[in-house]
Amino acid sequence: MNIDKILKDAKQSYQAHGGSTTTVGGKRKREDDDDNDKPSMDGEGKQAKIMKMLEEADEIEELDAARLRMLVQNFSKAIEKNVERRMKFADEPAKFMDSEVKVHTLLQELHGVAAAPELFPDFVRLKAVEPMLTLISHENTDISIEVVDLLKELTEPDMVSEEGQNAEILLDELVKHRMIRLLVANLDRFDETQEEDKQAVHNTLGIFENLMEYAPEVAAIKLSTETKIMDWLLKRLRRGKFDENQLYSSEILSMILISTPRASKSLADLGGLKKLVRAVAAYRKRDPTSLDEVEFVENLFNGICSTLSEKKNQLAFAAADGLQLMVTMIRKKRYTQAAALKVLNYAITESKSSCEKLIDAQGLKAVFKAFMGRGKVTKKMRKELEATEEHILHCIVQLFIHLSDIRYLRLLNKFQENGYEKIERLIELHEKYFQRLEDSEMAWKKSHPNQTEDEDERYVRRLDSGLFCLQLCAFIIALITTAGDEGIRERVIQLLNQQDSSLKVVRESLEEYAHNFSTDKRGKKMKQILENIIIILKGGENKPEGLTDIKEGSPSQSKNPEPDDDEAPPAPPPPPPPQQGKPDREEGGDELDEGDL
Repeated sequence: MNIDKILKDAKQSYQAHGGSTTTVGGKRKREDDDDNDKPSMDGEGKQAKIMKMLEEADEIEELDAARLRMLVQNFSKAIEKNVERRMKFADEPAKFMDSEVKVHTLLQELHGVAAAPELFPDFVRLKAVEPMLTLISHENTDISIEVVDLLKELTEPDMVSEEGQNAEILLDELVKHRMIRLLVANLDRFDETQEEDKQAVHNTLGIFENLMEYAPEVAAIKLSTETKIMDWLLKRLRRGKFDENQLYSSEILSMILISTPRASKSLADLGGLKKLVRAVAAYRKRDPTSLDEVEFVENLFNGICSTLSEKKNQLAFAAADGLQLMVTMIRKKRYTQAAALKVLNYAITESKSSCEKLIDAQGLKAVFKAFMGRGKVTKKMRKELEATEEHILHCIVQLFIHLSDIRYLRLLNKFQENGYEKIERLIELHEKYFQRLEDSEMAWKKSHPNQTEDEDERYVRRLDSGLFCLQLCAFIIALITTAGDEGIRERVIQLLNQQDSSLKVVRESLEEYAHNFSTDKRGKKMKQILENIIIILKGGENKPEGLTDIKEGSPSQSKNPEPDDDEAPPAPPPPPPPQQGKPDREEGGDELDEGDL
């Protein structure tokens, strides 16, 4: 029996006898659809229509506790009757159509509750939440769509923040009765080739966003561990032509991953990182073509970065050729270059194996080309450039402190080649950020004469002015200066002197860097590492006692290298000085292969 045909015939029959045209068994018809087919009105026509609407609005009774109680009672009875008639006349849609229209009409009236948040506690007390949520999975998709629309209104962030406790009572009840699970399970029912279904998907994602704005971690944990939303989102990222729901899916996935480390573990269990790598791989040969697509790409990269705090995901990223992909994107100098450098930074941080794989993937040349930063920079690009410089500097630090043997020598050789040009660039960056801090100090003193700045506030202000980049520059300068190559040391000192600076200034930056490490076990170890480097810079000892022992016990060498989820581990100490002389290297050994991944 053709149920769709029966529903269509029933709708026509019901309308012919003066029934409501709001909905019947098929798709609902939005009120604004009719207006789209009409010619536009002139000024007088619009004014007349507005006045008519205002007159009609005056006749609408305001929803109060008494009317809400009656509405909920009628709503519950209508649901019960609809269930009963559907069971009794399963093959005769015309006989349960009236009850279906009644349920839909009452759902529309319940939108008044969203406009009266002071009634939320009454709505919960009347036990209206559970029967309303059962309609999410109603056989009639029109009813399901209407419930989703209503829930979107009931969970709007502005309303939640304004109403406080009343909104919390309702949200807690919605979550208690499995709203999140029901909504996720309902997503597969919608056919996004139909405009109303497509909008329902968008509204469903909107509900998830509302919940994460209200309670980010709790909502993200429930979504990622109690439902299959991660799997659905990963599939939606690559389905069909780019559209608004694809963008929204990337945003929700990024929000979930950022909100809780448990989401990263769920993603790893799904093999999701490989799917994310495939999604961004589409942009290694082309740039986004619209602002929406730019936002989509940024969401993908941010999602990847959020997962890479997990050791398991770092390994999965490398196994999925993620390092090679980032190197390709950096080398191509497309829109994704800055994002690729950021991901690369996260991918190799505190990961000895990833650092080694980056070298083996011929990534040194790509990283150092970005490090050299040649080309004009507009004022608009400057802020993004400085964030990128921080990622590049941190990558180089990570490589220095994790590599050894031939890979370490290849890295050090980068600062020797082409007449020490990389050292010149390094000193240039050091001077840039040193001067920015000096300017920040002078500006603060000028605007706050005769005032003493709070130490913590001063530290935050200096971080905003580029302190971390200055410290990274100082760290790299110290690492190459103490590496045992006299040519590098002499060139560093010469260039610093040209800037009216010295190794003493570098040492002072490292002392401040060491001072602000945490007092936990790993923070103390990192502090000792920096102190050892500082001693070498002072020239007090060529090699402080215990430096080798610290390296052997560093996070990268320990039996349990995996960092805690909630804390970024400190970097291990620098490797011992290399043997004199340079390794034999093939010409163009760091060139990136042109082949696709």
